[in-house]
Order: sequence, then C-alpha cells, then structure tokens
Amino acid sequence: MRKKLLLFIIAAIFTFSSMTVLAAEDTADKDAKDKKSAAATIDTSLYYYNNFDNDAYRDAYNQLKEAADAFHNSNQNAEYENANTENSYYKAFSINVTSKTWEVIGPTGMQAVINAFLADNPTYFWMSPSFNYSTKSLDGGAVCYNVEIVCYNDYANGSSRQVIKNNIDISVSNLAGNLEKDLPDYQKEYLIHNAIIEDTYFQVSNENSHSGLSWSYTVDGIFNAKHKTATSFGYAKAFKAVMDATGVKCIYVEGNTKENDDSTYNSHAWNMVYLDDGWYIVDLAYDHPETTSGKNVLIYDYFNITSDEASDLNPASDWLPGIPTCTGTAHSIDSI
Repeated sequence: MRKKLLLFIIAAIFTFSSMTVLAAEDTADKDAKDKKSAAATIDTSLYYYNNFDNDAYRDAYNQLKEAADAFHNSNQNAEYENANTENSYYKAFSINVTSKTWEVIGPTGMQAVINAFLADNPTYFWMSPSFNYSTKSLDGGAVCYNVEIVCYNDYANGSSRQVIKNNIDISVSNLAGNLEKDLPDYQKEYLIHNAIIEDTYFQVSNENSHSGLSWSYTVDGIFNAKHKTATSFGYAKAFKAVMDATGVKCIYVEGNTKENDDSTYNSHAWNMVYLDDGWYIVDLAYDHPETTSGKNVLIYDYFNITSDEASDLNPASDWLPGIPTCTGTAHSIDSI
C-alpha cells in the first residue's frame, strides 16, 4: 500500500512539473507572438503621422505631403519672397488649409505637423521647419489659411537641388544594398552605424551653437562628398534614411541633452530602433566624439541602449508625438 502511495505521489509531482514547464513554454511562446504582432503593426515610415490622434492633424499632414512630394521630385525653383527686406525667404510651395482644420490645429498644430513630416521623411533636405501663414479669401466668401513652406537658401535652385537629391538617393541605396539580405536587423543597424560614422566628421561647434550652414543639419552633410560633415541632426536623419531603405524599423528623435536642457530650441537629435524585444536608443553623433587631439573615433556608448541608460538625453515630446520609452536589452553591443 505504501509503495503504491509513493508511486502515486511521484507520478503526481512529475505530472505537475510537466504541466508547469508546458505552461511556462506556452507563456514564452505567447510573449514572443505578442511582440512579433506588435512589431508588425509599427510603421516607422509614418510613425509620427500615426501618432496624431486627431483627423485634422492627419488631414494637414496629408496635404503637406502631397505638395512636398511634388516639389521634392521636381526641378522647380523656390520663389524669393520679401526681397530687399530683413524678412526675405525662399518659398518652396504653399497649401490652403481649410478654416475648419485650422480651428483645430492653429499655428502651433501646423508646426507640429511640419515637425512630424520632416521626422518621418529625413531625405527632404531642402525643407525648413519654418513656415508663414495668412488668411486667404476663396470664391463664394469662404476663408482658408495659406501656409507657405520655406526652402533653405542653399537648395532654392531646382536643377542643383535635383542633383543633390539624386546623389542622396544613390548613397542611401548603395549603403542599404551592400548589406546581406538575410542579416538580422540588429546587425544591419550595427554595420550602417559604423559606415556613417567612419565616413563623416562630427561638427561639434555647430552642434553647440546651432549656427551652422543648413546642410550640416541634413542628410546632404552626410552624403555629399563636398561636405562629409554634419551635426547630430544630419547623422540621425541619414541613419533613419538608410534604416528605412533596409526595412529596419527606425524613428528620428529631437530633444535636448541635460547640459542644454534650458535651451529654447532642440539642441540634439538621435534615433530609436524597434527590434524583436522592444525599442532601443542609437545616437551616432555621441558614438563619434571629437578627442582632445581633434581625431575622430568610433565608440558604442550610445548603441542600442535603454532610456534609463541614456538619462542625459531628453526627447522633446512636445515637438514630436508618441516618442516611445526604450526598454530593449537583448541586442546591446555586448550581444553583437
């Protein structure tokens, strides 16, 4: 009797242990499936557009995108406005925003739309975040708001702008195309991180003063053989452009460092990538420091780290909607 009871207890323990292991495996499988499902729903090519929770913002974004795409792919010259005044500028194009939409977004919302568009479209190197607006009367007595999008002076000429655009497109395509197709995303990210840093000089002085030439804040500074130098804004835009071309989920982020936290403008830019276990921070500019000897070096202090590890970076959540918190750990530099 005792022997039978002992065998029964052993069998019960074995069954319970097996059930526990199976339950743990089922939970792990479910977590993996949930993460895979979450990744499939993230579209980083329209990340900030998708994070607008109001149709008025999305309508303005779509209107801006249609006009910006047309200008980007044309050799149209930007128009010189307010000539011979201190307020002169080059107008790329204008859009008419309905009064109904404007009542919702206003000038602050229009700025948010432009910020989001530029963050989602890093190769639009010619487009300034600045804009002008005025009321405009339409036939029938209706009123809309005419929004003028500003083109950087360096890119006002349509023919030369197209040459630069084609060079950027080729550079991005070549960097993405040189990667083996079956590489995991984190390895693609690692190789492009290194390739951009090794071919570019970090403009520390312009980064801190925010007074550099326009190209130093764009992909043109990275990919133009005449420059090959940029601020963190150029690094982050170039990295996103190549990640988009490779299919790696990546967003562009602006904000401030702790040392510039009281700044009235965004003083730094970096990236976030989404891998299979979550979001990671990648900061190419901070992985490319200038040494006291003036020599540039490649490090990995800001490669695939968490938000807690990058506590000196403060993303501007009021500038771009839905900036995520980075918690991924499986693909830090130690895993590569």
